[in-house]
Amino acid sequence: MDYALSEEQAALVAAVQGIVRDHGAPPSDARQSFAYFDASLQAALQGGGFLDAARVLGALEAALVVMEAATAPGAAELGASALVAPHLFPSAAPNGPFALIDAAALGKAHRHLPIAKTALITDGGDVLVLDLNGVRIDPVDSVYAYVYGRFAERIDLRALPRIPDAAPLLRQWHRVALAAEMAGAAAQAVAFTVEYVKTRHVFAKPVGAFQAVQHRLVQCHQAALAMRYLTLKAAWAGDAYHAALAACFAQQKASKIVFDLHQFNGAMGITNAHLLHFWTYRLRALQAEAGGVYASAHTVANALWGGAGP
Repeated sequence: MDYALSEEQAALVAAVQGIVRDHGAPPSDARQSFAYFDASLQAALQGGGFLDAARVLGALEAALVVMEAATAPGAAELGASALVAPHLFPSAAPNGPFALIDAAALGKAHRHLPIAKTALITDGGDVLVLDLNGVRIDPVDSVYAYVYGRFAERIDLRALPRIPDAAPLLRQWHRVALAAEMAGAAAQAVAFTVEYVKTRHVFAKPVGAFQAVQHRLVQCHQAALAMRYLTLKAAWAGDAYHAALAACFAQQKASKIVFDLHQFNGAMGITNAHLLHFWTYRLRALQAEAGGVYASAHTVANALWGGAGP
């Protein structure tokens, strides 16, 4: 069973799909790289107001935008701008793109930091806002499809503007955001692999003709579809329990999806000449965020049965 979108939601999704189609082929110099930030995709989504959908239409529509935009091979900063910032700053947010950082891990490499304009830093129960204009960032090489960087100098957290008691809200929508990005990337990785196994032949037959391959591809498709619905439910519900449930499921299923899809793409699947890694390695990166699957599972368990948490 599938669920129909409203006319307004369908038009929004179609518009984002059109932008993604326009950014479907990475430039030759980026095609074989590990990490590819698509600045033009970022500009198109920001300039078109799509990353502001949560304020104009709602969190459910914002999740749809993130999922569809995450199907592009090039990475953009989606979730923090579309789902986190609107809930921390309901009227007017600081300049995006954003980097989401935990104060306890300030010295480590962080996703999107080289291209971000603002960092949102969880410090205990509060959120600190760091304007990155003039802050020196050292890029960090990574295979995880996103751009990473670390601070080149010490950041004095005491001098930053503070949003009291906002950290739980940030963590909640961070989980919805990563689940949405994982759902979009997983769906596109499955679709990419389905097309590949139709054309790649072994023993005079398409790889996709083998029943064992078909069964596992169906399982991957089912997992990606479940990610989508759990994410939409979390965005609609707007509570920490459903956010953690969506993130927990997506982070748990990522390993199987990545393993199976790379295997079905054969030798091409382990090279960065193939587009597959742009989606699957984003899944690997997001699998470790927001405390990973275990932190999400603890939140779900505590919501159902109580307890002190991790």
